[in-house]
Amino acid sequence: MNLGMLQRSFLRHHHVKNRFPYESLLRRVDAHGDAWKAPQREVAAWWEARGAAELDLRVTEQGTLRVSCALKDAVVEIDGKELRVPPFTHPVSSSIPPGAIEISYHCASVDQDFAREIFGHLGYGHVASAYLDDVADIKMAAIEPLLARLRDMANIHQRYGEGEIAGVRAAVRTAHESRGIPELRLWTLPQRDGRPYRVCVSPRFDVDKAIVNMPLIHELEGRYGMRSTAYLRPCGPFYGAREIRRSVQEIGGNEIALHGEFVTTAKRFGDEFKAAAGEKRLIEYITGMEASGVCMHGGELSSNLSQNTRAAIEAAGFKYETMYRNSYFHPLHLPSGMKPMRTLSIGQHFADLNVKPGPDFRRELEKSLVDRFEQAAAVGGVFVPVLHPLYFDLVHYLSRAENICRLGAFMPGYFVNVARMRRNQSYLNKK
Repeated sequence: MNLGMLQRSFLRHHHVKNRFPYESLLRRVDAHGDAWKAPQREVAAWWEARGAAELDLRVTEQGTLRVSCALKDAVVEIDGKELRVPPFTHPVSSSIPPGAIEISYHCASVDQDFAREIFGHLGYGHVASAYLDDVADIKMAAIEPLLARLRDMANIHQRYGEGEIAGVRAAVRTAHESRGIPELRLWTLPQRDGRPYRVCVSPRFDVDKAIVNMPLIHELEGRYGMRSTAYLRPCGPFYGAREIRRSVQEIGGNEIALHGEFVTTAKRFGDEFKAAAGEKRLIEYITGMEASGVCMHGGELSSNLSQNTRAAIEAAGFKYETMYRNSYFHPLHLPSGMKPMRTLSIGQHFADLNVKPGPDFRRELEKSLVDRFEQAAAVGGVFVPVLHPLYFDLVHYLSRAENICRLGAFMPGYFVNVARMRRNQSYLNKK
């Protein structure tokens, strides 16, 4: 029997209180002034558009470089320091002849797709591949080893390595300098009214049980202009289509995504690939809205992560996922073999359940959320905190008779499964 599982559950329900730490974060974000508050759907749409965009660089007259971009709300970073909204002009050497300036690179054909992902990820959409018999600004010997290490790092840790990213940026910077122009790239975030955003906060709510608490959370967020993404379970035991539709009526500018349970529901749909497609269709049918994103549910003693999960998400046509927790604040397309996946991976950075439940929970959670926010702001990144609505107002959840009935129906099986688990086993379906 895993008595530790029962003890942990008791301590969580007794000590984990999210409302005040989250409101403290909202105040901090609001006071920042240059924070983009957006659900993950909008973050993904921006990042995809940015990754496909290119800067247009051309010397229009002697000593003048004109920088423009077709991407709406784009911002350009100059030499890693200054941010400017295009179009604008920048002084350059009078020796540079008028005309377009193109920066090029060489890499093996097998690396072309991944190279495009890396340059787009860094905002260098104007850096283009050159034919092998043409002269390139960035040599193959400089870029190929970095691409290999970036791919390996992303495969293992679902992020890019800082050293390798710095190496790519150094190579591109040198290429710009050799052409007599500053290092130019698309900034990581958009602008509004000519003022660049310096950080993005995009909260994620894993609605395991307490969907009834989401209107209270959205009301709190509305006071600070925050918009978030709620991940719902169309096949879960604690709420159904009626509660989901009621939540949609009060969604406002927030987003609904899928809290996937593909391993669990594979028995119902046939396999994990059919479960991914089936759950996506079901949540969209219930809500009448597209479910752009997905994360995996890991409760009720069952893990829903397997070797098939990423491929099932890709095959089902999700635009983004938020499965991986790391300290990387920029979305990316993870590699699949030699090519990047179509589904965007948006990292998650801290969860309420990361904090040990105890008397100091509120203070520790607030400190951790603010710390991650500041880390994201330091790199112009996207901060995704992960919170559970149940811990915002447990009394409000339990005040509904239907919730008591569903918990009552669930608990006998839960205790039986806990009794079957070994002492250090976290999931019933994993050793």
